[in-house]
Amino acid sequence: MALHPEGVFTGGPLAHLAGLAAGPDPLEWEVLRLKRVLRLNHWDAAWRETPQKLASQLDYLSTAFSEEFFATCPEQARRTWRTAAGAKGIPAFMTDLATLLRLADREGDARYEDVPLSAWEVRAQFPLLLALDGWAYDDEHTSYEESLHAFIEAEHPFCLHELIPRLTQALEARTLCAESPAFAASFAELAPTATPETLDTLARLTFAHLTEHHG
Repeated sequence: MALHPEGVFTGGPLAHLAGLAAGPDPLEWEVLRLKRVLRLNHWDAAWRETPQKLASQLDYLSTAFSEEFFATCPEQARRTWRTAAGAKGIPAFMTDLATLLRLADREGDARYEDVPLSAWEVRAQFPLLLALDGWAYDDEHTSYEESLHAFIEAEHPFCLHELIPRLTQALEARTLCAESPAFAASFAELAPTATPETLDTLARLTFAHLTEHHG
């Protein structure tokens, strides 16, 4: 079986952090955002990690790093990691990043008032809420409620795989909006179709369908 150990440099949370390191926000913020996203029961397997596990991977990678192996990685990945590391070099950057992950793991999730919600967080946590009205008003439906009802009926009886992840994301977003004005303001800007009214409609119709047909 072919092995591809270079994958740690090209995909997953660590490569994601490396890509964010050259962005406008402090890397400390991005690590805290990552902690808010990571969970062992995340619907997307890419985010089923823990900060401590990622820190341990970085510890190993920093000691095992070699320019010979790194040269086998795709050019774009090499550029990303070198940009993130800067003058300190990749092994030292990995050690610093591992420290940030461990520090973040000692605290509760960062408040959205302190570390604002980012666009990449929304894509990671709420991807099914980003285009809720994409097919709602195609001269076929006059409202989101009408279009959602048609969608549910079209997917039934194999609708659970579509409905439950979307419902879970809607309930989480609705709860966070109620708990944090800062989250609500950022979420309204980053996911404009997922209004409180739309999320309430999604929850109401989905619960009604699940209760009637799958209860």
